[in-house]
Amino acid sequence: MNILHFVHIPKTAGTSFRLAAEEAFSSSSIEYDYGANSSETTPLVKKELYDAEPDFYDFSRCLTSSRKKMVCGHFNVNRFLPVLGIEDTVAFLREPLQRMLSEYAHFLRHYGFKGSFYDFFSRPAMINRQSRILSKIDVESFGFLGLTEKYEKSLEVFNKRYSSSLPVRNYNRGGISLEKDLKVSDEHISDFYALNKRDVNLYSSACVLFDSRYSAFQNNDTWAHARLVEAKPGRVAGWAWWEGEREDPVLIEVWANDQYLGAAKALEFRPALCRLRPPRGGYVGFHLPVKLAVGDKVQCRVASTGQCFPINPRSVTKPEAK
Repeated sequence: MNILHFVHIPKTAGTSFRLAAEEAFSSSSIEYDYGANSSETTPLVKKELYDAEPDFYDFSRCLTSSRKKMVCGHFNVNRFLPVLGIEDTVAFLREPLQRMLSEYAHFLRHYGFKGSFYDFFSRPAMINRQSRILSKIDVESFGFLGLTEKYEKSLEVFNKRYSSSLPVRNYNRGGISLEKDLKVSDEHISDFYALNKRDVNLYSSACVLFDSRYSAFQNNDTWAHARLVEAKPGRVAGWAWWEGEREDPVLIEVWANDQYLGAAKALEFRPALCRLRPPRGGYVGFHLPVKLAVGDKVQCRVASTGQCFPINPRSVTKPEAK
């Protein structure tokens, strides 16, 4: 197994996940980065990344030589992405309002926060908290995105994907409910959702994606990370790669208005994806010349499994004027 890159978004069952990982992998095989002053941050992280000029390349070599299994912490996904790669990057997402309520309760209990819920969630650092941490990276590309609300099912998929045996453990439950414990007004709920549209969209996309992936898991199908990037009158294009160790190119079928148009292998170079360190050295793109009209409904399928993407067909758009 490669070194896992666990982006611990606060109040998403991340503590349960990392403690389960300690049980499965052993705590000595996990490096923690919760900041320079945190007692949870491990000595190797402090030595390589805080005590002197940060050397992420040397840090990655130390991880490999010491056979570490995971790097975990409250950090932006970009912190370790260049050395650990998107295929081994995992995170959990949670319904945005419930996640924020849980974090607010945590600050009330442990940090002496005295302000209202509105005072808490309207601070710039708290707006669109989950999408900021994941840095707008396409949800389709992550090695694994779990859902707090479907934690047990998430672990099922995770364990199969990474050939692991993390047990189900539920730690750090604050028991906060919206109606009884915090009594948040309808106005503040509306304000929250208005401020956090990116997080709402992120969570919605992740839920649809997870349900599709769980269905593939139940059917024992290999999942393909895939995205339709372009759907224009003369061209359909995107990218795709297999989860796990498979390196053969994914064969993609292109359909429009429920009619088969042709197929293409995802083997073209996509330099824009290289910062994610995708499989096949970035040779994961595909395109197909097509004759389509504006408004036609396009959907791609993985030829060997029938996996559809996008899950809902996309309308062909008019090319932008140059």
